[in-house]
Amino acid sequence: MNYQECRDRLSRMLAQRGRREAAWRELSAWICPWRGRFSGNGNDEFEAYGIERFTHAAAQAALAGASGMTSGMTPRNTPWFRPAFTDTGMSEISGARQWLDALDLRLQEALANGGFYQAIQKFNLDLIWSGCALLYVEKAEPVRFEAVQVGSFCLVTALDGSLEAVARQYVINAGEAARIFDRGRLLPDTVRKARRSPWQEVPVWQMCWREESGVFPVRSVWFEDGGREFLKESGYYEMPFFHAVWNEGSTPYGTGPGDMCIADARQIDALERNKLAGLGKLVDPPVQCPPQFKEIIDLEPGGLNYSDDPGSIIRPILDLSPYASSLARVQEEIAIVRQRLEDGLMASIFRSMPLEQRPAGMSATEFLERKREALQQLGPVISAYEPTVLTPLLFRTASILDRAGLTPPVPKALEGYPLYMKMEFISPMANALRQTGAETSRALFQDIAGMYQATRRADLFDKLDMDQMIDELATGLGVPGSIIRPDTDVAQIRQQREQQAQQAMMLQMALAQQQQPQQDMGGQDNV
Repeated sequence: MNYQECRDRLSRMLAQRGRREAAWRELSAWICPWRGRFSGNGNDEFEAYGIERFTHAAAQAALAGASGMTSGMTPRNTPWFRPAFTDTGMSEISGARQWLDALDLRLQEALANGGFYQAIQKFNLDLIWSGCALLYVEKAEPVRFEAVQVGSFCLVTALDGSLEAVARQYVINAGEAARIFDRGRLLPDTVRKARRSPWQEVPVWQMCWREESGVFPVRSVWFEDGGREFLKESGYYEMPFFHAVWNEGSTPYGTGPGDMCIADARQIDALERNKLAGLGKLVDPPVQCPPQFKEIIDLEPGGLNYSDDPGSIIRPILDLSPYASSLARVQEEIAIVRQRLEDGLMASIFRSMPLEQRPAGMSATEFLERKREALQQLGPVISAYEPTVLTPLLFRTASILDRAGLTPPVPKALEGYPLYMKMEFISPMANALRQTGAETSRALFQDIAGMYQATRRADLFDKLDMDQMIDELATGLGVPGSIIRPDTDVAQIRQQREQQAQQAMMLQMALAQQQQPQQDMGGQDNV
C-alpha cells in the first residue's frame, strides 16, 4: 500500500472501531479509568477521573480478577510453560531434554527481564474490563513486552481470527519525534514545536499488516496525523502484536465481563452515595424543636439541652433507630452487589486458585476438582488465549533470541533432524482445566496397586509400561529433563547391568566347579 491507501485503510479501521469505542469509554469510566486512552473533544485519558465516585468496588474486583488470571495462567515464580517436541520420540535422543531445559531457561530470563509479567497483568486487566486486549513484543535488548492501552489501537482480523493488520497511535514529544524520524518528513508545525517547545505532544501512527511478498512477512510504516508521506518504513519477521477477546462480537473487539457488570458498578456507586447520605443523617440528623429552642439548642455530640417540663428525664432528644435500620438494609444490598461484581469480574473464581488456600481438611484432589468445575466457564476463553497469544508470543521471543545468537546450540544428535517444536502449558489453571498425563497415570497406578493388595496377583503390573509411565509423570509434573534419562541411555544401563549379572553368575559357577572335586576327595579321606 502507498501512503494514501494506508490512510484510507486506517479511516475504515477507525470507523469500525467507533462501533465499540462508546462502550469502551463508559466501561473505562466506571471500572478501569487508568487503562483507557481516548482522544477528541476533550475526551482524553484523564476524562474518566472527573467522575465523582463513591466506591472503587468494580475496579478492585477487576484488579483481583486480573491478578488471579495472571497467577493462574502465567505465574512469575512457577513454571507455566515448557518447550517440547511434537514428535515425542525426539525427547528420547541423548541430550535433547537438556537442550529443551536450556532453551526454557533462556526464554524465562527474556520474559522476566523484558517486562512480560507486568505487561501480561495489564493485558489480563484490559481483557476483563473491555473484552479486548493487545500485547506488543519488540526486539530491544533483547526483548520488550508492552500491553497497548485500549482506545489507542484499531485492528483487522482474518477469517481464522488471526491478526491481519494493526494500527496504533502514539503520543510523543515533538523533540523525540525529531530525533527518531527524518525532519524533512515531519510536518512543518512539528519541526517548529521541536525547536521552540520540544515537550509538546504530537500524535504519530504505526501501522503493521501482513504481506505475501517483500523482505519481511509483516510490513510496518509510521506517519503523522495530517502528514504527507511515511515517516519510516520497516518490517518484522513475525507479527509483533498479539490480540485476544473474551467473547466474540460483531466487531474484532468482542465483549467481556465488564459489559455484564457495568450496571452493578453504577448501582453500587449509587448505593454508596445513599449510604453516605444515610450516615450523615444518622450522625447529624435533621430535627425539629419548639420555638424557644431556636437559639440555644445544642445538637453537637454530647450536647446538653434543658427542658421546661419538670417531669422530664435524661434521654436522647432524637430517635435514631429508623435511620440505623435503613442503613443496615443499604449495607446488605451493597454486599449483594459487591458479590455480583466479584463474580462477574472473575475475582471470586481466581481468588482461591493456589493450593495453599484450600479449606482445611480438603484434599488437593478434591480442591482441584471443585476449582475445575468453577473454571469451566473460562474454558472457551483459555482455549483461545493459549494458541492466539501465549504460543505465538513465546515463539516470537525464541526467534528474536535465536536471531541474536542467544539460544543454546543444538546438540549434534539433533542436527539434521526436523525440529518441530511446540509449547506445553503447565500452569495451575491449565492443569485445573484438564486432567494431565501425570494425574491420570498416578490414578491408574494407585487403582492397580489397590487391586494387587486385594488379589495379590503380581501379573497385574504386566499391563503397565513402567518406563512410559515415568515419562508421563515427569512430563506432567514439569520435572527438569536432565533428571530423566533417555530410553537409549536406559537401555545401555540395563544392558550393562545384565552383562554384569551374567558375568557374576558365570564366575560363581566356575568357583563352584573348582570347589566340587576338593569336597569329593575330602569325603573319601573321611571314609
